[in-house]
Amino acid sequence: MLNWPTQRIQVSVAYADPLVAIGLSTVLSQQVDIDVLEADGRAAPGPHIVVADYERALNLVASRSSGRDRQSSAPKVLVVTANDREHEVRSALEAGVEGYLELGCEVQDLVSGVRQLARGSRYLSAMAAQRIAASMARSTLTDREQQVLGLVARGKSNKGVALALDISAGTVKAHMKAILSKLDAETRTEAASIAMERGLIGPAMLPS
Repeated sequence: MLNWPTQRIQVSVAYADPLVAIGLSTVLSQQVDIDVLEADGRAAPGPHIVVADYERALNLVASRSSGRDRQSSAPKVLVVTANDREHEVRSALEAGVEGYLELGCEVQDLVSGVRQLARGSRYLSAMAAQRIAASMARSTLTDREQQVLGLVARGKSNKGVALALDISAGTVKAHMKAILSKLDAETRTEAASIAMERGLIGPAMLPS
């Protein structure tokens, strides 16, 4: 027997790609316990879920956290995205997103995710759960280590990194030693490659 919420679930779709938005709305509107709201529609009393792309999801949880709408009645956010790197998944969950699905997931995953959030639980796809499990099994880089490795990835020497970050060359060496250990890498180049692959550094995280 399916354990659905006693009240109908109100769902808003906030997706940048109009074709994906239509597809999500169509699938969800076919469910007997889900009402898909129009763009300017107001949710009736009951669970309210927002299904969004990555950027809109982060904006939604940021505004939810900084504004007055912090109550349990605030909409829960379910991400459906192609962003599948470890850093992206972890960042979204740490920001406050309650659900994470990859674009191209099964219809039942989407429907189950909405229902789980409506019941007050979190919902992660198998991919997202694997990324988080992998992250917990390893030591993550600190913000400063990300900056150091980002500059190394740009080709800067230890001296160049030290000048850019206004720290000593010895401190840079200490950071690099910790980075190599955490990423199980033998060289600076290998460390940068591993970090890029895992999404631990990237254009948005590199110092200017």
